Amino acid sequence: MLRSLRVEHVAVHEVFQRGADRRIAPPVYATKLETLSVEALDAFRLRITEALNAKSKCIEMAIRRHGPGTFQGDVEQLVGASAAEFLERSRVIPDRLTEAQTTQNIPGGMVIVFSGTTGPLSSPFVGVIKAEVQDGFRRRKDGAAIITEFVNDLFLTKATRFYKIGFMVRSDPTKPSPDGWLALVFDHKIAASDREAAALYFYETFLGCSFKADAAYETARFFNLTRDFITKSVTDRDKRHDLTDALYTFVKTDKAPTFTVHEFTDRYVPEELQDNYAKFMKGKQFPDRAVQRDTAELTSRLKRRRFKYGTDIEFSASPEAIAQGRATIGTQAVANPETGQADAVTVITILDQFVKEV
Repeated sequence: MLRSLRVEHVAVHEVFQRGADRRIAPPVYATKLETLSVEALDAFRLRITEALNAKSKCIEMAIRRHGPGTFQGDVEQLVGASAAEFLERSRVIPDRLTEAQTTQNIPGGMVIVFSGTTGPLSSPFVGVIKAEVQDGFRRRKDGAAIITEFVNDLFLTKATRFYKIGFMVRSDPTKPSPDGWLALVFDHKIAASDREAAALYFYETFLGCSFKADAAYETARFFNLTRDFITKSVTDRDKRHDLTDALYTFVKTDKAPTFTVHEFTDRYVPEELQDNYAKFMKGKQFPDRAVQRDTAELTSRLKRRRFKYGTDIEFSASPEAIAQGRATIGTQAVANPETGQADAVTVITILDQFVKEV
């Protein structure tokens, strides 16, 4: 789909960070379309195709909001527009992004709206890039001299990738909107194992998209969110350890084809933590419906559990060994002769025979 990317129109606008009073600073709109040199256009296309083909940081999303007054509606207005129409109509994009950036910690940047066609069927597309502005140095010739200059308006650089891309392409013209459109979102902060790093304001509030239902992803997300809750909210060490054991058992060992947050809560979460856990998962917008169990994205994490003590001591065991009691971790009070106080020390008990040092 992203082969033979042909870019027709490019408009570069600018949006700004909200001030201390959280007031919106109006965008600066492009006054004309960009006329890129062959070299610049090649580099621009390369940035787009490399980003949208980066599987670890680019995600196909579901279009949840469509029609007039949405980004998808704007896309339909921009497809096939003349140069003058594209310049005028593209101004709604920085307006929409400015409204989506509701907090002061979201930086401003350049908003590059572009359109064209792609693929063997010349499928029309519209994309938007939010590129953060950086500073750096450049070298240039001034007569016989070579001068090093400091510049503070660099953006869309290859090395840093401080940008986000929203891209919608008309993948099937026979289907009504939004079914006939494919939405791709690139965010430089996304990690392969943590899609939550994607900026919510960009893909949801601005683009009107959401993550597609994905059993492997939702299972991994449940595991990661619950681990996060346990780490941050369960202060008692024994309860934290027991709840983590229960999480591994629930995700890996349970044979039921589906699961819900409510099931895990009822079976394993202490009563005094249940309300806080439910609020935490709801706040993270994890679904309360049944989720198909699929541990494909957790394979390596579920093989071994690793524990670290101090700066240079580590212990690992399989979740099964811990669940079966063949390896246990506990605490014991031991008198400290220097302070006269009882210190809590960790006691690891292994019921299997020593085999070898690895």
